[in-house]
Amino acid sequence: MTENHNKVSTARSDWLKYLMAFGVVVLIAFLCRLRADETIDIGDLWENETVILQDDLVIQNQIPQRRLLINSKEPSNAFTQAVNGVIKKFPEGIDSTGTYNAFADEVNRLFSQGIYADDLRSQTGEGVLYQLHSDGLKTIDLEGDFNSLAAVKQQLNSWVSKNISGKNNQLEQLLKVYLVPNITITDYVPETMEAKFTEPQTLPKGTRIIAQGEVITAEKYDLLHKSVFKREAFSFEEFSFISFLGYLLLILLIIGALLVYLQFNHYKVFEKMNNLAFIMMFPAVFSLLVYALEGADISAYVIPFCIVPIIIKNFFDERLALFVHIVVVLIASFMSVLEYEFTFIEILAGIVTVLLVSETRYWNKFFRDILIILATYILGFLGLSLIHAESFTAIDWRPFVYFAISALLTLLAYPFIPLLEKIFGFTSSIRLAELADMNNPLIKELSINAQGTLQHSLQVSNLAEAATDRIGGNSLLVKAAALYHDIGKLADPEAYIENQKDHNPHDKMSNFESAKKIIDHVTKGLEMAKKAKLPKDIIDFISTHHGTTRVEYFYRNQLKAEPDREFDELLFRYPGPKPQTKEQTILMIADSLEAASKSLKNPTGQDIDKLVDGIVRFKIEQGQLDDSELNFNELEMCTEVFKSLLRSINHVRVEYPEEVKTSDPS
Repeated sequence: MTENHNKVSTARSDWLKYLMAFGVVVLIAFLCRLRADETIDIGDLWENETVILQDDLVIQNQIPQRRLLINSKEPSNAFTQAVNGVIKKFPEGIDSTGTYNAFADEVNRLFSQGIYADDLRSQTGEGVLYQLHSDGLKTIDLEGDFNSLAAVKQQLNSWVSKNISGKNNQLEQLLKVYLVPNITITDYVPETMEAKFTEPQTLPKGTRIIAQGEVITAEKYDLLHKSVFKREAFSFEEFSFISFLGYLLLILLIIGALLVYLQFNHYKVFEKMNNLAFIMMFPAVFSLLVYALEGADISAYVIPFCIVPIIIKNFFDERLALFVHIVVVLIASFMSVLEYEFTFIEILAGIVTVLLVSETRYWNKFFRDILIILATYILGFLGLSLIHAESFTAIDWRPFVYFAISALLTLLAYPFIPLLEKIFGFTSSIRLAELADMNNPLIKELSINAQGTLQHSLQVSNLAEAATDRIGGNSLLVKAAALYHDIGKLADPEAYIENQKDHNPHDKMSNFESAKKIIDHVTKGLEMAKKAKLPKDIIDFISTHHGTTRVEYFYRNQLKAEPDREFDELLFRYPGPKPQTKEQTILMIADSLEAASKSLKNPTGQDIDKLVDGIVRFKIEQGQLDDSELNFNELEMCTEVFKSLLRSINHVRVEYPEEVKTSDPS
């Protein structure tokens, strides 16, 4: 019955996980579809479905934003003839034809660029300027694209003074009389729309605004924003579900790949709902950020995408951190107006982040890593820009400012890590470093009331940390856990041999009572750890550091004292469970080895090796490693570390060869 109940609970939990993941997919696809509507402009192709009015549309008698069309003309004939007449009157010996041609070229150059009246900008107000080209309307910057009349006069006067020694005053006079602007500005109203804006006009329901594949003209742009985009609330009637399904399929593939990766490579992450929710949070949050910022015309380059691998690597491993980062960047690429450069640079920065950032608890190193990430952004974008730019002046330098902002925002990973740790129940390296501080209340209490236990815990911590480092495990976790694994002995310190002084309280107890007292340090330790609000990862070490082994000393004493008495062997066994992670297994072995090595008197290297091999073999035979993730190759590596350190701790004496006795030759 219990087994069937567990299967039902597991199946229900799996469905909830898939439902949550699908909800994230739908949210992101919806944002992608909305973002696609907001990025259209005049001259683009309308890639969505044909837009047909679902209701009558009343068009008011004015254009919401004034549009101005720039017109330019060639230099006037009167100006050209007057210049020619002055040139011909030059003194003999001057190359009149060459001078005229040079001057005419300079005039034509300035006129071809365009000359506008000095007071023209004040006449245009806040209107948007356009110039008509063969491929449609193009937005114009008046001051940047054309020359003012005053500036042109100054340039031509300077040219005359520099290139013509005589008749300067005649040419300067001509400039004053004949040089006039050739740029004019008129209000732009498309011919097809002119009548519609003279008085309120109603377009009836069913009118086609634009068809799929059509170019978005200024007229259609206005109508689209009036009929589709400028609405007070979202309307499902105007929402393109075909396009939405396309985004849904693509996002489903990306998130689906992530789920498959988790199932096959990080099942513990997939297995727990809070872990999966933590991972799914990143695509959802960063999609919302891209949508919000680019909707406000802020570049997506300011978003600190490198926070993703930094935070995930703090709680899991670098492979998962990089995989999730790539997923987030791919999804953001669908929503952003930035092109392939964005995807390339963000993935490159993520790779560098995974390789560099290993610890966020050391500010100096963390800040240095952020500077290297910033350099990666800058050099990557500069390289891409140089490929397409003809000169350095043609490079858009604004993204470099965005990268600096992004790097500064990446520093937010430091406060976010403990916040997310609290929300999702994780244990970060920052928290572990705090727990390993000898000033923590429980450790200080050990130093006062159970000094022997503290010394034992410190030795176990050193052994376990070194072995875990050797196999690439979480050494900081096992170091901190070793300091707390025996805190339950604080309930009755003198019941444990390392804290005993003048008497042994077990002399007055039965074997059953003694075994219970010894086993109690696990259950008491769990109670104390929960009361002190230690992380679950640390609490798990307390419950597993003895597994389900027996209290052998008192068990064998009982068998010897009353061989005919029947009793429940479980009374002499620790409640468990058996260790599961590599770190828990290493701590169990290190704990047994440190305690057992104290019984050796003047041990040799062979004695240490025999002790280590015997205890490891005993744990295997008792099935204590059956649930462990530690493989035999890693176990062998740990065994070598234990042998080496125990030799140093126990000051193994040098083994001298026996003296060879020789007979007296006499």
